[in-house]
Order: sequence, then structure tokens, then C-alpha cells
Amino acid sequence: QYFTGTFSPTSLTASSLVYETDYITDITNLKSEYLKGQKSNLRVFVRNKNWSPNIYTVATSEIEPLQLESAYYRLYRTIDQMEILPFGTGSYNYTRLSYDISGNYFQLDTSYLEPGYSYGIQFLYEMHGNFVEQPEIFKFRVNDEDGL
Repeated sequence: QYFTGTFSPTSLTASSLVYETDYITDITNLKSEYLKGQKSNLRVFVRNKNWSPNIYTVATSEIEPLQLESAYYRLYRTIDQMEILPFGTGSYNYTRLSYDISGNYFQLDTSYLEPGYSYGIQFLYEMHGNFVEQPEIFKFRVNDEDGL
């Protein structure tokens, strides 16, 4: 038997692969208060959110931090959300975090911050070509040398 007819092939398109990597972020040496003019190197600890170690890993080793190559921070005043340093993701990358074997870090210089206010630090990570703002906010206060 023979059949005749036509058919139209449909083209299949692949869906884009989305990596949904969530991170837990912490600033390990952030103080609650700084004096105006004080400079401090802040260490940023980053690990995968879904990391679940077994008992051997917990008992025998420390948690290894991730070193993110494209991580940025912003600094803002908490009372009115005024941005002091926005995320520097442009051509200058002025808020890009540095990294070494111990993780990421950056220098906080409080000389340009007004005393008597609280400030917040937030992070932005570049993952697979997309910028993802992290939900954690790290707060500190700046005081005069008199403690006011």
C-alpha cells in the first residue's frame, strides 16, 4: 500500500538553561560600630546555600569559603536609604570585591561617612551573565572619636 500526502516539520527550540545557585553570605569580622576615619579590611564568607555536609566533613574540616570573581558591594545609609556607594558594575568596578585563598574581602573606609548614622552593606554577584542581588544586609554604625 502506498500513501500520499504532505507534512510540515516543526522546529524544536531548546529552552535556556538557568542555573539557580543560591549563596549564603556573611561578613566574618564586621563590628557593630566604627570610628569616623577608621579603615578596616572586611572578610566576606560565601558558601552554597544547599550545602549539606556529612558527619565526616563536619568533624574533620572547616567550611571552605567560595572565592567569587565577580562580586560587588553597595553602601547606603539605613535611615533614608541614601546610597553612599552604589554597585560599581560599570567600566570602573570600584566596588568589586578582591579575593584570595581565604575568600573575598574589601576595605571599608569610614572617613567619608557621617557620624551618628547606621549604614548597610549589600552584595551583588554575577552568575552566568546575570547580576543577582543578595538578600542579606549587614549593618554598622559610625561614631565620632568622642563616641557620639
